[in-house]
Amino acid sequence: MTDLFWSYTYGRRLLWHRKRFICACTVIIISHFDIIYSADNGKYTIKSKETPFCPCCNVLMSGYDARERHCIDETGQVKWYRLRRLKCPVCKSLHLELPSFMIAKKYYQSNVIQNVIDGVTVDCPAENSTIRRWKNHPPDLPRK
Repeated sequence: MTDLFWSYTYGRRLLWHRKRFICACTVIIISHFDIIYSADNGKYTIKSKETPFCPCCNVLMSGYDARERHCIDETGQVKWYRLRRLKCPVCKSLHLELPSFMIAKKYYQSNVIQNVIDGVTVDCPAENSTIRRWKNHPPDLPRK
């Protein structure tokens, strides 16, 4: 039998080893970054200007790899971004650097969702069922 097991707390998946918490993959929101467009593959790369520290151990992390994610803006245009994943040398957990205009587990930019919730815009690229879901259960949006 293995000593590793998963538990779920407040909708977050946690990894435990012999009753010691091991930080699971989390999202780190960055607000200081550059967006670089690559004409070769038509994708944008997010380059952070912040020093990445592990939210669990407070140790400097190193780059691990990158993953691609798409985001839909207010015009309905889909843009692909390469996001950097970081690995903590102490707890061995992976963390994804997410720019402040993206929301974890949402495809639309945060300003699109915020405008719909506030009732500022009537023209939104999302479907009606998605808009109703945002209004009934607003997601955690970054603070302005």
